[in-house]
Amino acid sequence: MGEFISEQIEVEKAETSPRPVRFCWRGEQHDVVEVLSERVDIGFGSLPARSRKWYNRRHRRYYVLRDAEGHVFEIYLDYANRRKPTWWLAERLK
Repeated sequence: MGEFISEQIEVEKAETSPRPVRFCWRGEQHDVVEVLSERVDIGFGSLPARSRKWYNRRHRRYYVLRDAEGHVFEIYLDYANRRKPTWWLAERLK
């Protein structure tokens, strides 16, 4: 288990792919050297069954990354708001 962070971050993506190549967290830049895994979450989280409507779904794309210093992070793109998607650092795994 890693360190839970849940902070918004700035991310630079590749031109031809949605994969991140660099992100900035707390003023420090992290260059991504490897994407370890990628997954899409369109589930309901912990909502009770009666509240599970199509418009309450999550819309997130998660990435587990290794930076140039060997640290491993889980970040995600929350694109529930299509006009202004946001990137978040979920946790530092290593």
